[in-house]
Amino acid sequence: MEWIILGIGLLLTLGLALAVARVRWRRHMREMKQWGISLEHMSPVTLDRDLDGLPETAQRLLRHAIGAHARPVRAVRFKQVGEIRPAKDGRWLPCVAEQVLRLPGGFVWRACVKSGLMRLSGGDHYVEGRGGVNFWFWGLFHAVKSRGEDLVKSAAHRALLEAMWFPPALLAGEWREVDTDTARAKLKLDEYELTVDYKLDADGRILEVSGQRWGNQGASGKYELLPFGGIMETEQTIDGYTVPSRFRVGWHFGTAKWGEGEFYRADMKDIEFLE
Repeated sequence: MEWIILGIGLLLTLGLALAVARVRWRRHMREMKQWGISLEHMSPVTLDRDLDGLPETAQRLLRHAIGAHARPVRAVRFKQVGEIRPAKDGRWLPCVAEQVLRLPGGFVWRACVKSGLMRLSGGDHYVEGRGGVNFWFWGLFHAVKSRGEDLVKSAAHRALLEAMWFPPALLAGEWREVDTDTARAKLKLDEYELTVDYKLDADGRILEVSGQRWGNQGASGKYELLPFGGIMETEQTIDGYTVPSRFRVGWHFGTAKWGEGEFYRADMKDIEFLE
C-alpha cells in the first residue's frame, strides 16, 4: 500500500512540475508576442534623406530598396519557411518562424522546429535593450535558455544585419563605398553599432550581406567578433519596398569555415509593411 501511495505522489509531483513548465512556456510566448506588438505600434520611420550626396553604391542600394511611392512605415512583419541546423555537424530540420522587425527598436523572432516526434519551440529577441534566446521541447522542457550581456549584444547585431528587411532603417546609416559593387554602412541600435557590407548587382539588388557579429562560435568558445553573413538568392517588392526573400545565413561567412557555419535557410512569406 505504501508503494502505491508513493507512486501516486510521484505522479502528482511530476504532473505538477510539467504543468508549471507549460505555464512558463506559455507566459514567455505571450511575452514575445506582446514585445512584437509593441514594435508594431511605434511611430513610422521617416523616409526623409537626400541621397544625392551618398556614395554611388549606397544610392544604388537605397533607390532599389525604397521605391518612389513607398510610404513611411512602423515595422515589417513576415513569416519564414525553411530549415535550421542547430549544430554545425547536425541535421537540417524543418523550421517555420514569424518575425517583427523595426529599427530603431529591435526584433522578435518566434520559431517552431519539428522532426518526427521532436518539437522545439521558442525564439530570439532584442527589444528595448533586452535580448535572449529561449527554446523548449514540446513546450515543457527548457532546451536553450541564454541571457546576459553577450546575448544582448549578439541579438542587437542580428537586428542590424537584418536592417535590409526594413529599408527605412538603412537611411540612417553612415555610408562608404568599398568598391564598385559593395556598399558599406555603419548602423546603430541603442548603444550598439555594426559595420555591414552589402554586395550588389548592377541594379542595386543585394546579393550578399556580411558583418562582424558578437558570438561564441569560434574555436575558443568565448564571445568575440566573428564573420557573419549570408547569400540573398531572390527578392520581392511589397508596397514600394524591395527586400531579399530567399536567403542562407550563418557564421564564418566568407571564410573556409562557412560550410560548417551556415545554419539557417528560408523563404520569406506574407511580408507586410505596417503603416
